[in-house]
Amino acid sequence: MEFVHPEILWALTALAIPIAVHLLHFRRFRKVAFSQVAFLNEVKRETKAMQQIKHWLILLLRLLGMAGMSLAFAQPFFPPEDEVGTGMNQTAGHAISIYVDNSFSMQALGEDGQLLQSAQNKASTVVEQFDPTDRFQVVTNDFSGRDQIFLTQEQALERLASIEATPIVRPLEVVMKRMAGQLEKEPLRKRVAYLFSDLQSSTHRFEPESTAADTNARWHFIPEFASTSPNIWVDSVWFEEPLQLAGRPASLRIRLRHNAKKAVEGLPMHLNMQGNRVAAGTFNLVPGIATDTALRFTHGLAGLQRGRIAIEDAPIQFDDALYFGYEVRDEIRVLHITDNPNGQSAQAVTRVFQSTDNLYRLNTSSSWTPQEIAQEHLILVSGVASPSSGLIQTLANFVDQGGSVCYMPDRASSNSSIYEAMGAADKGSWISISDRVAQLQTNHPFFAGVFDTQPERLNLPTVAELWQRKTAAREEILASTLLGHPFFSKLAHGQGTVYFLATSPDLTCSNLTRHALWVPILLRMAEQAKATPVVWGVIGQTNSISIASTPKDLESVALVGPLSETSLTSQAPLDAQNWLPEARFIQGRTALQIGSLGLQTGHYNVNFVNETVAILGINQDRIESDHRAFSVDSFQAQWAEWNWSHVDVLPTSAAGLTHVIERLEKGNSLWFHFIFAALIALLAESFLLRSWKRSSLNP
Repeated sequence: MEFVHPEILWALTALAIPIAVHLLHFRRFRKVAFSQVAFLNEVKRETKAMQQIKHWLILLLRLLGMAGMSLAFAQPFFPPEDEVGTGMNQTAGHAISIYVDNSFSMQALGEDGQLLQSAQNKASTVVEQFDPTDRFQVVTNDFSGRDQIFLTQEQALERLASIEATPIVRPLEVVMKRMAGQLEKEPLRKRVAYLFSDLQSSTHRFEPESTAADTNARWHFIPEFASTSPNIWVDSVWFEEPLQLAGRPASLRIRLRHNAKKAVEGLPMHLNMQGNRVAAGTFNLVPGIATDTALRFTHGLAGLQRGRIAIEDAPIQFDDALYFGYEVRDEIRVLHITDNPNGQSAQAVTRVFQSTDNLYRLNTSSSWTPQEIAQEHLILVSGVASPSSGLIQTLANFVDQGGSVCYMPDRASSNSSIYEAMGAADKGSWISISDRVAQLQTNHPFFAGVFDTQPERLNLPTVAELWQRKTAAREEILASTLLGHPFFSKLAHGQGTVYFLATSPDLTCSNLTRHALWVPILLRMAEQAKATPVVWGVIGQTNSISIASTPKDLESVALVGPLSETSLTSQAPLDAQNWLPEARFIQGRTALQIGSLGLQTGHYNVNFVNETVAILGINQDRIESDHRAFSVDSFQAQWAEWNWSHVDVLPTSAAGLTHVIERLEKGNSLWFHFIFAALIALLAESFLLRSWKRSSLNP
């Protein structure tokens, strides 16, 4: 036990006064004649003994009362547990770091109203409990420059009052490191941190490899718990078909996630394109699993498109919409690389694509450049006797970035390195064989819509020579021969697709180019060629967003927006802001870093100089959509096994926070207990005096 004013303990010497008065107080007795005193001897002895007991008891009560008052004015207290035996010097004051979680999840409602407002009020109460000479740091998820300076008490209160909700989400471990970095600048002060958050599991989880919180500071978590209502959010979108063509039907796939514990049916959802609603529907939820659904519509004119998928889900709504951009094309570009552009094989390819009403633009050439290849959708390689290493690497990069390549080996070539570059087995050789295609995977999505009915017997191509090799583990065999050799296969590589034909289109190797199967194979490869990427990002994300185009100058890259929601065009309004993201070239594409930009949700044009090359959708981070939170016990259990004794959780209301802070920072004050003991002693003395006086008056 310690005292705030130990000098007042000198007042205990005043206890000698009642002792002296008691010892010097001699009561005089008056003699009274009485005829017979023999019967009073025993009464006299008993009365004298009782009087002595009464006097000593009264003295004791008076001493207790005076001692209790003296000790109370000296303000005794038990020091905080973390300071016992440490000899910590507090003469320099405190350095206090306060974190207020201002992410969108704190807009939920709790017992004391909105969680963010409740946290601000409690944080202000904490600041008011310290001295004006102490130093304060206020940290939010914004990680602004104001987080990195110490404030006065008045400045800290103003800073807390100005906090607003932000879409930025920070992992708890990152926040604590930022707070510790500032507290380390005040080594002579007592360092303490208060963190006000909702303890969401998605952002407040500690892993075994997590760095221990700064042991030179005390860390106090004051939780704000929201009501446990289920939430549904739009997780991602993609198209069923990789290439989006003008005037063609499209199916947009939507993945919804949720934390509902009961089945939900008939929830509304709608899709807006270019400011117009083009599709609507409902969906059902099954507890415990994500829900995949689809909305179908027809593409309009070719060009860059703005899309927004939205659901109706209350009360948490920041994750109910997802903005995205993509491109609709009016043609499919096919490049046929061959050593003989005028040969029979090249003419067979040309005849197929000339019969499609200008939907396909075919370019047949023996020369190429990486820039030309990057602009194509499908690359056909046939009749190339010696594929160069440059061609092989360029094709591999093209596939890795989402393109499609069909390789048909030339009979004069024995180079198998192209197979290795595409992720397939590189060992193989030409064999002469009398064989025919016997199995066709007509149920595979590649052949969807090719056959009106499932044919019982198919007249399939014959094979005279083919490239014999082992297939890769992930390679899909779409057609095989009677003797079990793979004839036509598909392999996913990077973000794109590689098709392998086991024979040359030359008539000396196979009759494929004169067979009816030749046309649907080429057209289907073109239709499922280079994917049209659905482009969208998340506010504050650290990974880059890839754009399938490269500017002449990286300094010319800019984001313009957000675009108007109701505009039918993708033109940016006159008052739209220009944002300059960090841009880099990566294998023929442009990687954009948007994490440091203060973007809002919506659509943005990606401009190279004055040309818009893509539309980017910016959305809220979904990390807090699943708002399930730790309980106090489960949160503490994370670090209990690591013996983080300097970290605790204080589940307290705003009314009880003042007492909690006083106990933590000043220890357990005992002055009230001594006042209470003194009053009890004085009341007991008064009661005894009155009762004894009445008994002495009774006969």
